[in-house]
Amino acid sequence: MTMRQPIVAIVGRPNVGKSTLFNRILKKREAIVDDIPGVTRDRHYAQTDWSGKSFILIDTGGYLPKATDLMERAIREQVEIAIEEADVLLFVVDLATGVTDVDQQIAEKLKRTEKPVLLLVNKVDNDRMEAEAYQFYGLGIGDPIFISALQGRGIGDMLDVLHQRLDSQLLDEEPDNRIKVAIIGKENVGKSSFVNTLLGEERIIVTPIPGTTRDPIDTPLKYKKREFLLIDTAGLKRRTRIKENILFYSQLRTMRSMDRADVVVYFIDATMGLTRQDLHTLADAIEARKAVVLVVNKWDLIPKDANTLQEWETHIRERLGTMNYIPIIFTSVLQKKRLYKLMDLVMEVFDEYHKKIKTSELNRVLLPIIETNSPPAVRGKEVKINYITQVETAPPRFLFFGNHPDLIPTNYRRFLEKKIREHWGFKGVPISLVFRSKH
Repeated sequence: MTMRQPIVAIVGRPNVGKSTLFNRILKKREAIVDDIPGVTRDRHYAQTDWSGKSFILIDTGGYLPKATDLMERAIREQVEIAIEEADVLLFVVDLATGVTDVDQQIAEKLKRTEKPVLLLVNKVDNDRMEAEAYQFYGLGIGDPIFISALQGRGIGDMLDVLHQRLDSQLLDEEPDNRIKVAIIGKENVGKSSFVNTLLGEERIIVTPIPGTTRDPIDTPLKYKKREFLLIDTAGLKRRTRIKENILFYSQLRTMRSMDRADVVVYFIDATMGLTRQDLHTLADAIEARKAVVLVVNKWDLIPKDANTLQEWETHIRERLGTMNYIPIIFTSVLQKKRLYKLMDLVMEVFDEYHKKIKTSELNRVLLPIIETNSPPAVRGKEVKINYITQVETAPPRFLFFGNHPDLIPTNYRRFLEKKIREHWGFKGVPISLVFRSKH
């Protein structure tokens, strides 16, 4: 059985502490892949876990427009999107302001949903303030949970309750041995046309109008005696008007598709190049520990000479930074060029994703390299690595045993990852290195 990763959305009116709570749950404020140029930004969604249960946490607060006349409609849209997409909702209110009309409006929407809702009264900094917080029982959402997102008060108890809600809400999915491929990219880059071309029939609506892929479309496909499930990202279901909310909805749907996939096939438009938004989404896929293939579509529209392809690939790899192990393929869906080479590449990356290296081979190859290029001493302590083993596949996870696992610097971790890739490939696959004490 496999478990779909649940989405937990933080909702509430502005300035109640949603973003503070988001960062508190994540334990620290962090950016998406901080060494990729142009990608660093504030987080509004991230994967996290509590007591061994992983979930996607969404902060709706970062998407509100500044114009006050749009504020109420933006809040309403966000709550509606969160109700539709999330598995559990965290409704945050503010003790300092008490119950407001907007709180009441949000509460009425939440009461009409069947989704579990936790009512969190924020800014309850001490026991004496709890008496004032009982006014929020009047919202009719259930027993309020008293927290201080800024101080961290009550956060652990709240997460324990959330853990129970996730347990009761989610069911195991049936096992599926097909190669699950999420087809992702911005509007009109050729995703649906690619699927239709493989199928040889118009299964998916293809128009130049953004958002015409209305619902998630799972398409089974057989290619070279292997079974695939193509997951096409859905577009907007409702007439969402606020720009920030359209982005919010799109990101939720993209994360859903990624979560279900083994391989993310990410399409970009050659006439647009690799944009910052593309880098953000690729970084999300890597953070979700998915295998990735980057497709540069509409290659037929680019003027070329003998060096064009190589120059493009070099430029894209520079922009990918530490994600430069992602394979790149140049296609034309319109002219049906390299589409089956793309499917071959997906199979190759999927196999890399599930590859297991023997422990004896890992130690035979890596230990001499580590002995020649040992980790730097830290605070006068000599750092040694004695043993390596691969403990997981899909995605690959390597365990290094040594005397001071907490002193391994980031640059040395990258050195070890580079050596693993040099010897065993793992094309398109994020790998994790974990360090433990030999005792």
